[in-house]
Amino acid sequence: MSTKKAAACPLTSHIAGQKIQEDLELFRQKALELGAAGAEIIQAGQLVVDERVRLKCLIPRCLRAGETPNCPPHAPELDLVRKAFARYSWGILLKTHVEPIADYAPGGSKAKGGTDQSLLFHQKTAEIVYAIERLAYQHGYSLAMGLGGGSCKDYLCKGLVCQFKDSGRCRFPLRARPAMEALGIDVVDIIGKVGWKAYPLLDEIAEIPCATSVGLVLIN
Repeated sequence: MSTKKAAACPLTSHIAGQKIQEDLELFRQKALELGAAGAEIIQAGQLVVDERVRLKCLIPRCLRAGETPNCPPHAPELDLVRKAFARYSWGILLKTHVEPIADYAPGGSKAKGGTDQSLLFHQKTAEIVYAIERLAYQHGYSLAMGLGGGSCKDYLCKGLVCQFKDSGRCRFPLRARPAMEALGIDVVDIIGKVGWKAYPLLDEIAEIPCATSVGLVLIN
């Protein structure tokens, strides 16, 4: 077996044609290899940015609202988000199944060291998003952008006070990202378009088939 490394890809702001289709499929397959329960290639134009989604971070108020620079009301303005998203062509939408559900429900079991498991709900998705974004960048996609679900403060800082808010220096500057919802993306709408389902984690969670965390990597 050859151990020769693949040739480096020059960075560019635009890749089209057969190459981008082949690369998108490569990224999709890689997400599955890394543990995603599902991964789909989507057109960026399928994404809906809705003010109501952004407002749901504040009404009822999310426990993380205002606690990081990536969470409302500090997240980028939706007009900027819409203009930027309009310049993208494709995306890799991915999901992970969070199991067992009871461990990740608020007040559920604790991980080693006493960490509330609910803080780690989106961790696996965030790790895959970061890996796919990095892979896309290595393949020349200079503007690839990854977005996760939930507050980065939970799965990176394990609930500690956001260091950026405290001192201006993020503990994880390359990994901290806004949640899709923080940018107004209607996640329920886009997962419905690819045939996935999400369930509310309320009351009788034992009746829920699975809990799902969703991430997105936008491609030039």
